[in-house]
Amino acid sequence: MNAPRPDSPASEARPDRPVNADRPDAPAGDRRPVAVLLGERGSLSAAEIATAADPELPVLFLTDAAAEGGDSALLRQIAEALAPTVRVDFADLDACTEAVRAFGARTVATFVDRLCPLAAALRGRLGQGQPADAGWGHKDAQRRTLTEAGVSRLRSATVPDAAGLRATAADWGLPLVVKPVNGVASADTWLLNTPAELDTLLHDPAALTGAAMFVEEYLAGAPGPYPHLADYVSVEVFRNPHAAGSGQLAFVTDRPPLAQPCRETGLFAPSALAPAALDAVTACAVAALDALGARHGVFHVEAKPGRTRPDVIEVNGRLGGFVARAVRYGTGLDLGRLALETAAGHPAALPERLDWQRCVASLLFQPPPAAHTITRAPGRRELARLPGVLAVDQLSVAGTEVAWRRGTSGAAATLWLAADDHAELGRRFTEAATFLGTAFEFRDRHGRLVADPDWLDALTAEPRPTGRHPHPERTQPHDS
Repeated sequence: MNAPRPDSPASEARPDRPVNADRPDAPAGDRRPVAVLLGERGSLSAAEIATAADPELPVLFLTDAAAEGGDSALLRQIAEALAPTVRVDFADLDACTEAVRAFGARTVATFVDRLCPLAAALRGRLGQGQPADAGWGHKDAQRRTLTEAGVSRLRSATVPDAAGLRATAADWGLPLVVKPVNGVASADTWLLNTPAELDTLLHDPAALTGAAMFVEEYLAGAPGPYPHLADYVSVEVFRNPHAAGSGQLAFVTDRPPLAQPCRETGLFAPSALAPAALDAVTACAVAALDALGARHGVFHVEAKPGRTRPDVIEVNGRLGGFVARAVRYGTGLDLGRLALETAAGHPAALPERLDWQRCVASLLFQPPPAAHTITRAPGRRELARLPGVLAVDQLSVAGTEVAWRRGTSGAAATLWLAADDHAELGRRFTEAATFLGTAFEFRDRHGRLVADPDWLDALTAEPRPTGRHPHPERTQPHDS
């Protein structure tokens, strides 16, 4: 078993003996830390988590000692500069348990999709419920549970190879959604509307790596109330059985249309859905959490409002990406703080609702599926001058290589916008997206110019009854 590294900054604070961490519902004044598992692609950064914490609600960061490449080393450095930090092998459950107990953590939380199973297992080791992970990291098992509970009516299957996928498509028909069983952030996810798109996937060697694929029927949701809104939404649910009052807060955010082949492009908050639709989709999300046994924590549920009844796309055991920033811009509330209090079982009541002062959007401008390199890019100053822009978070420069398979994290630019109402926010979002579409230039591996006008068309088109792009043959990811 790998013990916490002695050179960890947190090792100096190690108590003489383990502190009992079996109960998260500690009384006010309990200053045991919340252990937070850190990793790349989290919905809250280490800095945001540390800012939300304070001496009354401290955090202990755990980073994966075995992680290499990417931004792992930088993440460790940032974490160690912000809060007590332990490096431990995330593949060693015993070592992780020892670290959590040794530093007296009251509970374990994470804001990273792939770490939700580990966080659940550690909470089980601390006696906080069962070590079962509610299907986190296993979309196939989660869908079976939701279907058996009557919360979802979508057919799904895990197929081992290309022949299995083709047979499923022939049996069920199109459209279908294909994704990795443990996929995150819309990476390697395909929405297949036509036989040509199915053939593109089947002839893509990077898509058929020997791992099983998870296939679901595509459900067309009810059209959004504005052209710039897609037919699906997200529901954030905070559940704290130890809090005063109802112990639950839920709110909905809207989404813009997906970029090909199935990539998220941002969010809008608050939702523009009518009250009855909001109530229905929230009830659907809560029913899904009940079916999964997810009764304490912060959860991100993607759902389709539906023409007759809502249905669940998937349930995640962490706060949704970009949601905390949207809430801060729109209401002033620190959702990171609320997430830590919820994880810790803080007795204070959760707010009944969010008090929105303005409408907020994040815009993730995705490169065309066939793009390989950015050959022209706008500057931050000209983006900042666009109407309603609050911030330019990320902006790729000319010469940057791109890949659609990165999903959400592969966006060429990330902007934040605000407006006084939904209609004006939609206009500003569309104007910014249109500008980005002309300011960026992309080329494929062969040096040919590539573009994806379909996504821009979808922002202004009348709602369509399916997920089909108006011209699905224009761009395909076969050159990526």
